Amino acid sequence: MARRRSPLLRCRTLWGTCERHARPPRWRRYGRADFYPIRADGPWGLFARDGSRLGVGRDPAAGEALAAPEPVETGPLLFIGRLALHYGHFVINTLPHLWPLAGWTGRRPKLLCHAPPGSWNGSPFLAALLAPLGYELDDLVTFDRPVRLADVLVPDPALHEQASVHAVFGDLCRRVGEGFWDPSEVDTVSRPAYLAKTRLAAGITRLDNEDAIVEALDRQGVEIVHPETLDFAAQVRLLSTRRIVLGTVGSAFHTSVFAAPGRRLVGLNWQPALNSNFPLLDGLNENQARYYHAPGTRYVDPGHFEVTWEVPDPRGLARAMLERAERLDRGEPDRPSRGRPWGLRGPWSRP
Repeated sequence: MARRRSPLLRCRTLWGTCERHARPPRWRRYGRADFYPIRADGPWGLFARDGSRLGVGRDPAAGEALAAPEPVETGPLLFIGRLALHYGHFVINTLPHLWPLAGWTGRRPKLLCHAPPGSWNGSPFLAALLAPLGYELDDLVTFDRPVRLADVLVPDPALHEQASVHAVFGDLCRRVGEGFWDPSEVDTVSRPAYLAKTRLAAGITRLDNEDAIVEALDRQGVEIVHPETLDFAAQVRLLSTRRIVLGTVGSAFHTSVFAAPGRRLVGLNWQPALNSNFPLLDGLNENQARYYHAPGTRYVDPGHFEVTWEVPDPRGLARAMLERAERLDRGEPDRPSRGRPWGLRGPWSRP
């Protein structure tokens, strides 16, 4: 008799690399730097006196001269690059430039960024993440014209997307998150939570038949949570108080780096190779995370997402995810499902 294929397989390969560095990144302070706002058809970025670009941007084409900048007085500035207004991209691409603030003493610099002026007012998570560092949205600085600045601190990022991370980024994330969870409440809620994307209208990835997984897990007593309905503080607290959290892999899992150490996570990925950003962040927080993919996954019309996928057996997959979650919660090694009957019972299950 042929052995039945497991509805879940462990993600064993990475999409990217996962290097960890104990030393902080380098940083440099410039007594003069020229700022050029983002342009669709020309050079932009922050440029040193010798014309070299400092970080993201676009260099002038051959023979093209930069427009003369207007000198302005601002006081000290910390350059944080292009401001990402999507939560997950902010954590991976923008926040890593703020690492000098983890141990900053003395007068704090304003935050220089590339973004349309005022565009950050539509991203409420920004205020929540900046407040623990002593900043408000009014501390973000940008310009809609070329300007010459004095006293600009330019740090290399403490996390390079899908590549490497420095330990100081963990220090920064702990400082951001520590006020949002109570040590006395860590792991006090045994009922698992599933982070669902079923109400999202657009995003990066979407599981087309996730509703069936959600329905099956709900019947087994798992709490279904839609992260976009919770503010940042509530998400950090949820991840800190739950013994186990499940979900499809996405930006909501990034929040675990701000939560209590050692989070137990079971993630369903859209392909066999796992984006290395997840283990990079997991390592900073000593998370116990297991990521899986479903054999037979199909990719369909993405619609308003970059990737839309569906799994062949959502009910069986829900059972398998719950089995894996129980093993992780008990501290047992992972192993394939052996056809355990549906109807799992734990202290959190419904009668």
